[in-house]
Amino acid sequence: MDLQPRPRGDEDWAAQEQLLRVAWYYYVDGLTQDDIAKRIAVSRASAGRLLERCRQAGIVNFTINSEYYESFQVGRQLKERFGLREALVPPMLESDLQEQSLVNARLGRGGAQYLQSHLKPGDVLGMGWGDTVQQTLECLHPDAIARVSTVSLTGGVGAYVNTLRRVRTERDATLQDAVLPTPILASTEALAEALRGEAQVQQVLEMSRRADHALIGIGALSGQATLAQFGYASEGELAGNADAGAVGDILGIFYDAAGAVVDLPIHRRRIGIELEDLRRIPNVVGVAGGLAKVDAILGALRGGYLDVLVTTEAVGRALLEREGA
Repeated sequence: MDLQPRPRGDEDWAAQEQLLRVAWYYYVDGLTQDDIAKRIAVSRASAGRLLERCRQAGIVNFTINSEYYESFQVGRQLKERFGLREALVPPMLESDLQEQSLVNARLGRGGAQYLQSHLKPGDVLGMGWGDTVQQTLECLHPDAIARVSTVSLTGGVGAYVNTLRRVRTERDATLQDAVLPTPILASTEALAEALRGEAQVQQVLEMSRRADHALIGIGALSGQATLAQFGYASEGELAGNADAGAVGDILGIFYDAAGAVVDLPIHRRRIGIELEDLRRIPNVVGVAGGLAKVDAILGALRGGYLDVLVTTEAVGRALLEREGA
């Protein structure tokens, strides 16, 4: 469907943002027209008319057209402030301020919306570490999964590819999933060094470095840190990393508020590509939210590790406030 030119005036931006907000609530979050009407303070009939306008304008066509994501003012400001290719900021729900698992599930739907619009047949998708990565992969439409190859960027993500392998079998696809046959953190530095020296591990890492897209999560050092949940790092170890200046991690690599990697013993037990390798991947999509992760996400943005950010509206506003925008 051809898209009409998007208006740029302030009033027109507000109208576009309202349309996108309504489309997201209805088609992604599954709210009823009554729910939407109450949420945006209009009548049910008006909510229905707004949904019809979304369809007529081409904003909605099975997925929400990614060209309209920047209609959200927060997304536009994030994109401009941090030099991002895209910032996808779903409109806020009450769950965004509650349990992290609910936030991750909602962000996974947003990450899938973005990737489905950008994955091309034959592309290689690099898979990072974290719950939002798994949530995004599970939300991807089978057609999107079936047309790309995947490769893990670190160890410890073998469980994520079960869904992908089922799709490969069902569709008799010839594309492959390459997985590092290791944990993300080995029990000792010596074991990690030995595993990194294995030919199969080196082959997968080299494929990872040549990925067209990377899908990554961003970890915080407090709250429900995934590394701690899976027993790879203790709360005490994470607290020690924080004392050393770390604010978050990507792919198990910890960095400070400016995005610079912090020299930590835990890195010598880690198996995966480096953050400099990640920077060279053409399209790095970070999916992360929850107010406990604001410092971690801000450090990742300042470090220039992301091309695309998928986060919650509350976190987006907090990031802009921190930067004085």
